[in-house]
Amino acid sequence: MSQSFDVVVVGAGTAGAYAAYNLAKRGFKVALMDSKSGDKVGVKTCGDALGKHHVDRMSRFLTPNPRILVNEIKGVELYSPDLRTKYVIAGEGYMLDRFNWGKWLVREAVDAGAAFFEGHTATAPILENGHVVGVKATDNRQGTYREFRAKVVVDASGSVGVVRTKLPDTWPISERLHPEDVSHAYREVFYIDGAVENPNYIKIYLDQTISPGGYWWDFPYSSNFVNVGLGIWGVLKINPNANYKKYLEPRYRIREKVHMGGGFIPTRRPLKSLVGNGIVAAGDAAAAVNPLHGGGIGQALLTGELAAKAIEKAFAQGRYDAQTLWSYNLDYMQEWGHRQAQLDVIRLMLQTLDNDDLNFGLSRKLLTEEDVLDISSRGVTLSVVDKMRIALQFAARPGLLMKLYNAMQYAKKIGDMYLDYPKNPEGLDRWHEKVMETYGEYRRKIGLGPMPA
Repeated sequence: MSQSFDVVVVGAGTAGAYAAYNLAKRGFKVALMDSKSGDKVGVKTCGDALGKHHVDRMSRFLTPNPRILVNEIKGVELYSPDLRTKYVIAGEGYMLDRFNWGKWLVREAVDAGAAFFEGHTATAPILENGHVVGVKATDNRQGTYREFRAKVVVDASGSVGVVRTKLPDTWPISERLHPEDVSHAYREVFYIDGAVENPNYIKIYLDQTISPGGYWWDFPYSSNFVNVGLGIWGVLKINPNANYKKYLEPRYRIREKVHMGGGFIPTRRPLKSLVGNGIVAAGDAAAAVNPLHGGGIGQALLTGELAAKAIEKAFAQGRYDAQTLWSYNLDYMQEWGHRQAQLDVIRLMLQTLDNDDLNFGLSRKLLTEEDVLDISSRGVTLSVVDKMRIALQFAARPGLLMKLYNAMQYAKKIGDMYLDYPKNPEGLDRWHEKVMETYGEYRRKIGLGPMPA
């Protein structure tokens, strides 16, 4: 059985549902499918925190449901491994009722006109004459095979990228994730006896014993309802559930568990390209995640918005190839991709440090709270690089500071390369080759091996 639409969106998470909403609202005939049944949409292993600036931006297109914004966040408390140093970093945001957030977005998409196909698993793209013209899917409830045909497919299927990764290797959008590109996470949501301290601040703990290559978190929905989890660098092949049970669960007097789950998160630079002939990627399927802290809800909203914008332009021109959809790449790199690349450079440096390095660097304020806020909001600037250069002259631990200086220097350099992303597909390969060469230089300077194949 085959059905035809203007756009097929695979995955009804934040990115997919929001893209479907924006497209349906513009009058396009949209199919939104998800392998989960409707009552399970929105269930995902996630920290469930979202910056206020993302909510404000979404409000230009869709009025947020205030009942889903369950706790106003004033900032982040960042702790050193020995817990002797605490950074308090300002930043407004919310904790989300994540289970109802996803359902709400899907309802908004359906109310705007999208057709929702729950319990449908996309199995492969349909390729004709070098273009994606739809997806093959299985109706899990009936065990039947279906084809959904469209001018453009949006792969918003999550970290696995079930559509884009089944395209030929010659398609830049098909880029696979290496274990070095991901973090493995596990979290539990539960009520506690007693109350958490400072429930309007989310808490991040750096500790290479508990969460090597990542961090562990304590995000409060209220004074006695929390989201606790950890992420571990995928290349280390350590089970995050085991570390959670060993190190984190004993810290809490748990009264009632609400949800438990794990998964993997892309924590890396942007994909080589987010578009191909007849296809775009969004959300985790586009690796559009903050490489430092793994947050992806805001980027899912951003890609859902920008993808819909590019698709609308493609329909206006009556062409659906990579060239016509290329504006999505350009918008993404300007809005977020260049900072994503910068943060990826910093991530790689942090993953070479041990707890002693982290304790020293945080206690000596090699980067201040203001520096961290500035980098997270505006990116790495020349002023930060210059500050590291000057500090080298007075370093008590020059090797550590040199790593930090190299990270800031190359973050600025590589971020600028992404700001100079090629204006068309013809320039992509040469640009990407230069980016990989620069990454290789940086990795050698901080003691990592060559770029993984």
